[in-house]
Amino acid sequence: MRKLFLISLFILVSALHLAAPPTSAAQQLKLDIKVFFGLGGTTYVSMLETGRERDTFAGWQIGFGPRLRRDKAFIEVLFSFNRWYFEGPNPDFGGSNTQVNSFELPFHVGYIPYKNPYFKWFLYAGYVNHFNAKIIVTREGEPSLRLRPKDDNLAVYQALARFGTSIDVVMFNLDLNYSISMNSATTTSYRTGYHQVQLNLAYVF
Repeated sequence: MRKLFLISLFILVSALHLAAPPTSAAQQLKLDIKVFFGLGGTTYVSMLETGRERDTFAGWQIGFGPRLRRDKAFIEVLFSFNRWYFEGPNPDFGGSNTQVNSFELPFHVGYIPYKNPYFKWFLYAGYVNHFNAKIIVTREGEPSLRLRPKDDNLAVYQALARFGTSIDVVMFNLDLNYSISMNSATTTSYRTGYHQVQLNLAYVF
């Protein structure tokens, strides 16, 4: 709880700094709206008694949100829908396809090392609220199964720390970020780490 409080306090102080009255025209608050789509990779690391086991899954995400800039500081809040897939053999039906649907609400705070009217470079860190919503299992010759996260030992809520960089080229934004879990990604007796890499392309209004 203390860690979450400190992160929330840092975000609040940054937001108040951006919202403070400007001292010059160059420091006026500027609002951008980002609409993005991207590809990602999710890795689960299970800390078993026999050692660590890693499983990596591919997926995609789509979302939107505001970005506030003032001088060389910025904050952004982006809502996204995420989906990753797992395909593999099934002993009963010969094959299966599993997809996990989730939502994310990240809060990013960052710095702009360089900018001009056509190009901007952003560095940021943030806190991500990640919610696993549904698991859908499709089996050959059988109707799909819709499961709750806890039915497959997945945690409903995950707290993630995120680090990333992005660039604006005129009205387009390219973003690369990495997230790591601060709590277990599963409800099992052993801890499961969660690692996520995303590459997003956005249109900036």
